[in-house]
Amino acid sequence: MKKIHSLMAMGAIFLGSAVIPASGMADEAITAKVTTDPALTALLPAKIRDAGVIKAATDAQHAPCDFLEEDNKTFTGWEEDYRQALGKKLGVKIEPVSIAFDGLIPGVQSGRYDMAMQCISDSVEREKIVDFVDVSLSTNGIYLLAGSGVTADPKTLCGKKSGNQSGTTYGQTISNILSPYCVEQGLKPIEKMEFNSQDATILALLSGRVDFLVNDASSAKYIREASKKPLEIVIPDILPRWINGIVVQKGNDELANALLAGAKAILADGTYDEIMKKWDLQPIILREPGINLKTKAAE
Repeated sequence: MKKIHSLMAMGAIFLGSAVIPASGMADEAITAKVTTDPALTALLPAKIRDAGVIKAATDAQHAPCDFLEEDNKTFTGWEEDYRQALGKKLGVKIEPVSIAFDGLIPGVQSGRYDMAMQCISDSVEREKIVDFVDVSLSTNGIYLLAGSGVTADPKTLCGKKSGNQSGTTYGQTISNILSPYCVEQGLKPIEKMEFNSQDATILALLSGRVDFLVNDASSAKYIREASKKPLEIVIPDILPRWINGIVVQKGNDELANALLAGAKAILADGTYDEIMKKWDLQPIILREPGINLKTKAAE
């Protein structure tokens, strides 16, 4: 694994709406094995085929999904490996830039970016304004300072202060699941606080502004490395499992179908497994990728 830049040090870079262009750093040992399929290239919109580039947006401060090397411009993470393998299979370059998380979906809606990918959770509400090409799974984890007394029993969270990054679905875990559970049990609800970045959320936990934070469970190793104090993670049984995907503009069926075909191809040839084995994330592979799976599941 490449040396990881401190997430805490990166925090100041990403606050606000600054756009950070970055150079890719995909694992060449993996992407070298990927062969372009002209039939899949033909599925792409003509504008993208002619340009040879898919413009992608991410928020590169979320290890192990997307983050930057110490030079603050080179992407790394499992999604960077995935993007570059997918692009090669489709016969185009996928060029990412890093922006604030809450600008990812609006950036795709406006057409500024062709796609967004940053472990973005699919939801019925989000599918009303964009389309998802779903490729991975995730669940939330509760992060807390070691020795806090909080356990996997969700009752131990009741009456405490939680922290999460604004624009993510982590806040919904508090508002829609954990806090209502507390009220149903006759306990105090959870007080939710939101912050502009993952780094600010971690700082709030370390400084005592919040009692725990909610984030992706797969980020445990990297959040612990970013923390200056020992952290623990618990995963209550009542937490949901999420489907994550690539976001494209609503109704851009050509691009969505091309990305899905490419996703299926790198799954079938073993590339996806090889990427996730490298990052120790094989359990979160979605073995049957699809488009707008949350809406289809609700039908």
